[in-house]
Amino acid sequence: MKWIGFFLVLIGSGGIGFSLVLEYTGRLRELTAVRQMIHYIADTILYDGLPLAEAFFRCSMRMEGEYGAFLEQTAQQIETFCGEDPAWLWKSNAAMLSDRLKKKDWEKFADCMAQTGFSDPGGQVQVLRLYEEELSDQIVKLEKQKEEKCKLYQTIGIMAGVFICILLF
Repeated sequence: MKWIGFFLVLIGSGGIGFSLVLEYTGRLRELTAVRQMIHYIADTILYDGLPLAEAFFRCSMRMEGEYGAFLEQTAQQIETFCGEDPAWLWKSNAAMLSDRLKKKDWEKFADCMAQTGFSDPGGQVQVLRLYEEELSDQIVKLEKQKEEKCKLYQTIGIMAGVFICILLF
């Protein structure tokens, strides 16, 4: 019985380390998706010369899942509530994605359109490009640390299990 408990504690603590690895890689995946979405929007505004609502709608067809739904809903609200600040609508709809992103990542995402408002398309693209560069830097930093952090999480999970087993048995 003791050995079964020992084995279960090791498996459980290893599972905690593995879940931290999955959380880290999930964060990287979500930030990459946000960067891709921002890139699509900036390119659509810059090269196709579309206003924000149409750019959001066109990009919603390129994005999958919640990101596409977010862009489509934001585009519809911009068209419906003509005269409202698009940045405010962006921020209010960003709540849809609050469970997909970490809190600080979500706050930056929700505020990324704050300076665009009713500015000209060139200003909108500039703000989006700045946010895209910030995301790219963050993604590069996280990817550099990925291997060592993932090994660390797994090692700490296993070592914590061994430590607990030593204390208990």
